[in-house]
Amino acid sequence: MLDVHPPHESTHTWRDFFIHIATICIGLLIAVGLEQTVELFHHQHQRHQLEADLHNECLRNIHIALGNIKISKRRRNVDAEQYAELLRSAQQHRAPISISPFSRPEALRYVKPAYAVWTVAQQSDALNLLPRADVQRYVRVNGLVQMAIDQLEISNAALQKTTIAALPAIADTSSPQAFVTQVNHQQYDLSLLTPEERQQLRDAVGNDMAISGQSININAFLYGIEWAVLHGSTSDEENIRIIYDAQSTYWQGGTKALLEKYPPPVGSPPSPAPAIDTGH
Repeated sequence: MLDVHPPHESTHTWRDFFIHIATICIGLLIAVGLEQTVELFHHQHQRHQLEADLHNECLRNIHIALGNIKISKRRRNVDAEQYAELLRSAQQHRAPISISPFSRPEALRYVKPAYAVWTVAQQSDALNLLPRADVQRYVRVNGLVQMAIDQLEISNAALQKTTIAALPAIADTSSPQAFVTQVNHQQYDLSLLTPEERQQLRDAVGNDMAISGQSININAFLYGIEWAVLHGSTSDEENIRIIYDAQSTYWQGGTKALLEKYPPPVGSPPSPAPAIDTGH
């Protein structure tokens, strides 16, 4: 006889089919959820790292701005002294005296504000990790950073113009080496200049004096915005108020008054060593 046995597996039903599909869907949801969780933690880490890097860049720039203010002030004062001497000598019909700009060549060296973190974040779309309000305030910060960098170009051009105007006052032109040495050490004999050349030098010195004052203003603005951001300001109106107040505070009381009203954050790094800015 033919034996008939019942099947070992139950007959497939719609219920079994939907359970199978549900199992697959739940597995996929778990996998996607885990992936999104890992991605979320990764983005949080990237955001915190970017915030820390931008914070450190602000710390660096607040000291750079302060150092450049001091250099601009020193340069402006020497220019004013030389300009006054050129005016006096013209009025008294005598040869002007050369005012040695600084005792050390490095006194003329500015430091270019840091902007690498912002630039890389902007080019890599990492700014999308930050809240919109943070991006907006850093846009203003880096707008002033770029203004300060552009001002270095203007300052370099003004210094070059002054140097060129003073070249006829080089006493020893017997050899290129002697000529370069005297230029580097500001060894000028202004009595060698003609009246027209003295006028050109006076104009160049006056221009450099004005540009040094402009550099003070821009770096005071930069100091103010960096200070505001480092102290948690998120209002654009508040940032602008602090920018102009920092400038006003400096002109009223100098660096001492600026630091008393807007002291650098506790634990901030020391001022970076001066470095020649080549304009590149």
